[in-house]
Amino acid sequence: MKFWMKWIFLFAALFSLVACGAEAAQAPTQAGEAPAQEAPAAATEAPAQASGELRKVRLGVGYIPDVQFAPFYVAQRKGFFAEEGLEVEIEYGFENDFVALAAQGEREFAVASGDQVILARAQGLPITYVMKWYQRFPVALVSPADKGITKPEDLVGKKVGLPGFFGASFIGWKGLIYAAQLDENAIEVKDIGFTQTAAIQQGVVDAAMIYIANEPNQLRSQGIEVNVLQVSDYLDLVSNGIVVGDKLMADDPDLAQRMVRASLRGLQETIAKPDEAFAIVRQVIPEITDDKAPTQRKVLEDSITLWQSDRLGESSPQAWQESIEFMSKTGLLEKTLQPETLYTNKFIEIE
Repeated sequence: MKFWMKWIFLFAALFSLVACGAEAAQAPTQAGEAPAQEAPAAATEAPAQASGELRKVRLGVGYIPDVQFAPFYVAQRKGFFAEEGLEVEIEYGFENDFVALAAQGEREFAVASGDQVILARAQGLPITYVMKWYQRFPVALVSPADKGITKPEDLVGKKVGLPGFFGASFIGWKGLIYAAQLDENAIEVKDIGFTQTAAIQQGVVDAAMIYIANEPNQLRSQGIEVNVLQVSDYLDLVSNGIVVGDKLMADDPDLAQRMVRASLRGLQETIAKPDEAFAIVRQVIPEITDDKAPTQRKVLEDSITLWQSDRLGESSPQAWQESIEFMSKTGLLEKTLQPETLYTNKFIEIE
């Protein structure tokens, strides 16, 4: 099934649930995808503002409570949201569900990647990307160093595992093949589910598509040296950022401004003070025990390298154009879109 068709079916199912008044499913995702497991209760704002009642808003994020969401936990625990008059509840679930809910006004904000925004707009969903969070696409291909895979061309004749033919890992895989101009038929691609680490360890595949800050650190912690091919070294795809429905953005631009401003403060604080940010993460996620902490601290460190920029939050027109062209040429997008209709930088305050 084509990726864009699968995306439409997901929305069709979602809209039927919304029509019946049901809440979005709380199934976790990594960059829009991950194995299902029960998530802890949604994290909410801690300190209240003495000057008045806080406005409650919801931020939908893909995945489960995780160190990668440190900037939002920092903004909560340090009162950055409260200072903007907001009480932010973080909900965990499917990325494309939250995009649809935000577009329909059922959620105020969501975190979504550029490809999801492009696909949503192509289906007529009124959603806009208002704050760039990840400066680099966080997906890569990992392989044991002894496989000798140091460039995309080395994949010819090899077995590559994908967690599924959807989501950020699939987009990253298609992007890597597209940028390197490889014949995908010369590579054996397997659906391995969310077992990338085990599949590499057991030799089920020669390489797998992964989240840069996650599986490579897991493999290294188990004594396996790896090579990592980052998609962003070959193609500049728009990654995760904050999105908002167009109606809310038009009716209450001040709300969008306050959300972006507080989120950027959380991001800046996390980058500047990673040890303090990690301590906050461990308060939010007590499952990060002392034995797990070193690996998770490295995950945060590697995530920060994906977030850093001298112009935090600001989108690049060139990256949006490159993303659209890639998706069009690979059959992921069947509608012409103009980059400037997908994002805005008007809420970004560059000092």
